[in-house]
Amino acid sequence: MSTPGVTGAVMWDSGVVLGKFLEHAVDSGMLVFQGKKVVELGSGCGLVGCIAALLGAQVILTDLPDRMKLLRKNVETNVKEGNERGTATVRELEWGDDPDCELINPLPDIILGSDVIYSEGAVTDLLATLCQLSGNHTTTFLAGELRNDVVLEYFLEAALEEFVIGLVDQAQWHPEYCSHRVAMFVLVKKPQKKDLQE
Repeated sequence: MSTPGVTGAVMWDSGVVLGKFLEHAVDSGMLVFQGKKVVELGSGCGLVGCIAALLGAQVILTDLPDRMKLLRKNVETNVKEGNERGTATVRELEWGDDPDCELINPLPDIILGSDVIYSEGAVTDLLATLCQLSGNHTTTFLAGELRNDVVLEYFLEAALEEFVIGLVDQAQWHPEYCSHRVAMFVLVKKPQKKDLQE
């Protein structure tokens, strides 16, 4: 996992589960992606972001510079320009750095991430990026394989300072794409004091 390029070239179970959840949620009327701005963090191969685009969203898939070649190829292959649904573009983003204007203006309606909670060292930068990209109307869906309870607990405890967090019940997932080794969380930014006064 520490070898550059390895994590971005593997299709993890949580990405499949999250992608099929989005498809199921749209089909059942739980979520609407048509016309929504979506940012995917740590896109890797790009499955989740491509699914969101095919569901009608305007998606920006992000990852580190060394992941761009495969990600761009997969997006070009799977989300054809001029399709009547959504769009998909690819941008470099290193968590913790200031995001490009395109990512935050306007802020996304939905943020997606699969297997982005993998080390304590990455948690602070991931949360900084989530805070920068999240507005009052942004909903974040994060799915991950349950590998390291310590890292997950560290992330959840730190995230609770800025976000309200819920666990997405498996009854809402795609019935054929479930795994007890995967957890899915939904995060919404807590209102700031200045927002409450308005």
